[in-house]
Amino acid sequence: MRGDLENLYDAHAHRLYAHCWSLLGDQGAPEALKDTLNEAVRHPPPGDTVLWLHHLARTVCAERGAFSGHSRPVFAGADADPLLTAARNLPADHREALLLSAGEWLAIRDIAGVLRVSADAVRERLHEARTALERVVLDALMRRTTDPTEHMDVIEAFEKGRLPNLLARRAPGFAPAPLRGHVLGEDDERDEIGHTPSVPVPPAVPPD
Repeated sequence: MRGDLENLYDAHAHRLYAHCWSLLGDQGAPEALKDTLNEAVRHPPPGDTVLWLHHLARTVCAERGAFSGHSRPVFAGADADPLLTAARNLPADHREALLLSAGEWLAIRDIAGVLRVSADAVRERLHEARTALERVVLDALMRRTTDPTEHMDVIEAFEKGRLPNLLARRAPGFAPAPLRGHVLGEDDERDEIGHTPSVPVPPAVPPD
């Protein structure tokens, strides 16, 4: 059991953490990842492990209120970042699809499998999410609610139509180092784990 959990964590934790982050933010993602991996150990996947784990993570986040109309994720630094501010105000399923696609974590057909919708529905959702993201960011810049000179990367991405790609780079590339010990029940070894380097996860198949 312990070995299975450890293997699952090392193979999938970073990308699953980013998925949970897209739905619950910095505060909710750690426990959602822990619940996802523990549930995966108790009930092993029946088919494709990666897609099943992403769907399981989505289910766990839903149980934690990710898709509630009143839920807004807390992203560190969002108050000073017009892109993160705009992202947190997107509908959760739009923000989720946008990051899964722009981060090249999953292909369109695989996102459709995780979300249990058609590929065309995913494409429509992505279009709506991009349009909303651009509108809110432009509004923030035009209203000067933020100093444009402090966010030249956002302005450049907006001009090139690449705001979703910049947003994906805002997502965490790794699960926090101490989280591994928490998930595996090794909190007493947190100091040692904190010095263990994380291994990058290569991008999934690029989206269609």
